[in-house]
Amino acid sequence: MTTLTPPTRARLAALAAVPLLLLTGCGGDDSDNTSDDTSDTSDTSDTSDDDAGDVPALQGEDCDSDVTLGGALTAQWSGGAKVDVSESDVAPPATYQSNHDGYMLTVSAVGNGFDDATVTLLADGRSFAVPFGEGSVDVEADGSGATIQADAPEIGSDEKVRIEATFTC
Repeated sequence: MTTLTPPTRARLAALAAVPLLLLTGCGGDDSDNTSDDTSDTSDTSDTSDDDAGDVPALQGEDCDSDVTLGGALTAQWSGGAKVDVSESDVAPPATYQSNHDGYMLTVSAVGNGFDDATVTLLADGRSFAVPFGEGSVDVEADGSGATIQADAPEIGSDEKVRIEATFTC
């Protein structure tokens, strides 16, 4: 019989770091990186919809999302999102992201060495993460969509955000 233990703060912190690693290009294909990628940074100055503070938005294919947050943070939005599908063995097979007014919801699928789906929310300098195996987290590895209904505790505090989100790609 397997006994599940509650996630530790260290495990939650590691979970919150996954999207940051993915967004910084870890495991990406360097063949697409050219000097032209950094030549014009003026387009990234508006952070209201594209990122959460210093974390850049996910690049990928367009899809739709419906997100509702409750609890420690309340917000609701619908609209554009991104999905990035990877065949790399150092990145989840699919990562979804929805951004709105400084909120960044990132969801990653199981596979390619990742044993658990991840759900993280960054907002106003705060980080929230759904503990592994908790809530209802259904993330398609083929990039077709995801559905989340779960509580996400804040890293380093007892506050929680209820995340209800659907990605349709």
